[in-house]
Amino acid sequence: MNAAASAGARPSSARRSFFAPEVVQTSAMDCGPATLKCLLEGFGVSVSYGRLREACQTDVDGTSIDTLEDLAEQLGLLAQQILIPPEHVLLDEAQALPAIAIVRQAAGPLHVVVLWRRHGGLVQVMDPSAGRRWLTRRQLESELYLHPLPLSVADFRAWAASEGVTRPLGRRLAWLGAGAQPLDAALASPDWRAIAALDAGARLVASLVRSGGVGRGREAARVLRALVERGAGAGGEEAIPPAFWAARPGPPGERGEEQIVVRGAVLVRVRGRRPPSLAPAAAAGAAAPRSLDAPHRPQSLDAPYRSGDAASEQGGPRLSPELAAALAEPKVRPARELFRMLREDGLLTPAVLAGALALSAATVVLEALLFRGLMQIGHGLALFEQRLAALAALFVFLLLQLVVELSLASGMIRLGRHLEVRLRIAFLAKIPRIGDRYFHSRPASDMAQRSHSLHVLRALPTFGGQLVRAGLDLAVTTAAIVWIDPASARLAVPCAALALALPLAANRALVERDLRVRTHAGALTRFYLDALLGLVPIRAHAAERAVRREHEDLLARWALAGRSLLRAALAVDAIQALLGFGLAAWILGDFLARGGALSRALLLFYWSLALPAIGQALASTLLQYPAHRNTALRLLEPLGALEEEPSAVGPSAAAPSPGSAAPAGVAIAFERARIQAAGHVILQDVSLEIAAGSHVAIVGSSGAGKSSLVGVLLGWHRPSDGRVLVDGRPLSGERLRELREATAWVDPAIQLWNRSFLDNLRYGAPDDAADFGVVVAAAELREVLERLPEGQKTALGEGGGLVSGGEGQRVRLGRAMLRRDARLVILDEPFRGLDRERRRALLARARARWRGATLLCVTHDIGETRAFERVLVVDGGRVVEDGDPAELAARSGSRYRALLDAEEVVQRGLWASGSWRRLVVARGRVVEAQTEGERG
Repeated sequence: MNAAASAGARPSSARRSFFAPEVVQTSAMDCGPATLKCLLEGFGVSVSYGRLREACQTDVDGTSIDTLEDLAEQLGLLAQQILIPPEHVLLDEAQALPAIAIVRQAAGPLHVVVLWRRHGGLVQVMDPSAGRRWLTRRQLESELYLHPLPLSVADFRAWAASEGVTRPLGRRLAWLGAGAQPLDAALASPDWRAIAALDAGARLVASLVRSGGVGRGREAARVLRALVERGAGAGGEEAIPPAFWAARPGPPGERGEEQIVVRGAVLVRVRGRRPPSLAPAAAAGAAAPRSLDAPHRPQSLDAPYRSGDAASEQGGPRLSPELAAALAEPKVRPARELFRMLREDGLLTPAVLAGALALSAATVVLEALLFRGLMQIGHGLALFEQRLAALAALFVFLLLQLVVELSLASGMIRLGRHLEVRLRIAFLAKIPRIGDRYFHSRPASDMAQRSHSLHVLRALPTFGGQLVRAGLDLAVTTAAIVWIDPASARLAVPCAALALALPLAANRALVERDLRVRTHAGALTRFYLDALLGLVPIRAHAAERAVRREHEDLLARWALAGRSLLRAALAVDAIQALLGFGLAAWILGDFLARGGALSRALLLFYWSLALPAIGQALASTLLQYPAHRNTALRLLEPLGALEEEPSAVGPSAAAPSPGSAAPAGVAIAFERARIQAAGHVILQDVSLEIAAGSHVAIVGSSGAGKSSLVGVLLGWHRPSDGRVLVDGRPLSGERLRELREATAWVDPAIQLWNRSFLDNLRYGAPDDAADFGVVVAAAELREVLERLPEGQKTALGEGGGLVSGGEGQRVRLGRAMLRRDARLVILDEPFRGLDRERRRALLARARARWRGATLLCVTHDIGETRAFERVLVVDGGRVVEDGDPAELAARSGSRYRALLDAEEVVQRGLWASGSWRRLVVARGRVVEAQTEGERG
């Protein structure tokens, strides 16, 4: 790269924020999107965290440092991956911050964090797993992951001679008092060991200086000179302990050339926003990611930004549609969206409530005036009748005030109930239109927690009313103080402004802390859900201690986050009270010092003391804002999710065109389809055609990609390359929805509900399904019904826990069989938990019932596929064999033949051994089988 190319990639003038925006991950796979969100928001680039999560968990590997570098460039930042010694990270000469860094965790895999700013001896770190942290230099160096990278001698010398290494190294030498001469001599030496020995020697001498063993200046320079002379010679690695070397000889390369292994911190540093002239072009395709096991590209060690050349020659890195959507999605404004929902019921109710709030605030002054009048009632009203009339008027006033307060309370509650109903209706309308990618990229516990939090919206109007009421009370009280004593305005107005400004100033810090608490609470919720679902295996494997340790870690993080929020809220409250009451005392003292009339002193005293009290109430109300805002953001976020693409104009994929004589089944075609998830390819170069109405078996070893292949037709995955056609039309958007309506699917993962047997069987079935008895017989469910205590009305338990695994599979098969008019049937391990003879019988009945549909059967029972007209063999994400089972079985060396032989060896060689006892469980009784035919 030439100087012009690198100069063309100068960062924009956009300044980064002082504090790194805090983004806490919601699952273990979210550290990459969280760090990207933090960097982008810190440089003023608004981006959707949800879209980043979808892209990083479906299209690319969001845990790869290479991928994070590519994504940062595509999203508008000048990013470069570098490898530098850990001592250089915080030196100004290295210009390494801000950056994404790889760090080690106390337990678990590698982790990525954002190193944002250095503040004296501390560095500001945004850790996606915990939030903002402040680390010392030594703490950071101990956590940084040091990656070993093999380099040729030429590459190492070029890296070591670059300014990114020599300038920080010169700073280290200057701190020791060694000057620039050792560095100049090492760079002039033709042997790479000279610069490596200088770096190692400087590290060793610095540790001696900090421990007090060597003094800075001449003594340190003399020791360093001796170490470098010995370390730079042949076999000099023994002169300096191995822990201090950052570069050591490595194994020879592929061509036998000498290589050096360099160990350093892996960073993706960001210089700023990309200038508009180098803006990314919206197009499909992202760079191939690599894992954290090999996170570094040798060509980008310290060279000028690759983005400079890429942008100059190709117009900038290409932006995938998902990333373009992340940048284009408008920022969610919960207040505006909630007000829009309230406006759907008309503005009359909010207007009436606003008027009632204003009237209620005006009573603050009237209360004080009435209080003053009661103190002077003996002087102004001498007759008993006059005093009685005054008391009656006071009673009427208090009654009216009570009516206003009750009306306000009931109106706010009614408004909150309408808001909750509106949001629930919006959810019901939105959820069926959300794409599967949205749900695949989010934990189920997170989505469940959102749905359980919908009732919280009822309190939002009440909170808004309290906020407006406190603000009006503050304004009216301030105006009353100015009215009774205009000279007090110079103190009353600042006091009111302070009461409002202090909680507003602390709002951002409180929002971040509240969001951190909620995120850690979400992690605890996910943990509880996983623990409850896995309670039986946890106990069976005596894993309680391991689960308890994980729970303690999550609980400690949640408690620390909660304590941080409580401390901040109490600090704001205390400062508010201290300053408020101090200013109130000042107002009263100043009034008396100026010789104010005692007749006004009582009112001024009352309102002056009310001012900090109202300000404190306002502050307390504003402190609730972060919780309400974050809750509303989480609840409204699904409403902005991308919907499935609308169908293109053309015939439906689920039903033949009017007047056509199309077969009952659907025709399927994969054209060089490539499927990937989280950046990992799971299906590669799949090209095949399945005729309408054909029955096809799909076999292969576990993890080969069989379920992923049929999952494409269910909408779980979409091709990153190539395409999938159904009845000659691309499978996407509305066409996918129509295909689902015409699909019968049987899989052990299909949910059984804690409802009656009848409800589970008829779930999703057409309303006019009349062959219930036929299906019960075909799925062999009569014996299940006979065993159930209440027959069809018996609840099957949570997840079908009151029936066995095999019985649950038959219920799932019966549910699918009620969809007799299905055009596509997908059977994915449909008879797991059933004996071999029953599996054969059920498969035969299923094929007979759906004889005209296109049927795909994924199975590990290779022998049962011989009856199919066609079999697909999947291996390593590819369809390696496709043809008639008899022909494939007869072909020597075929993969299908090998699978058949392996199954036969297991069945006849292992299970036929006389060393096995054969037990049969029937109707709750265990008996010993005597013949092979009795085996279950």
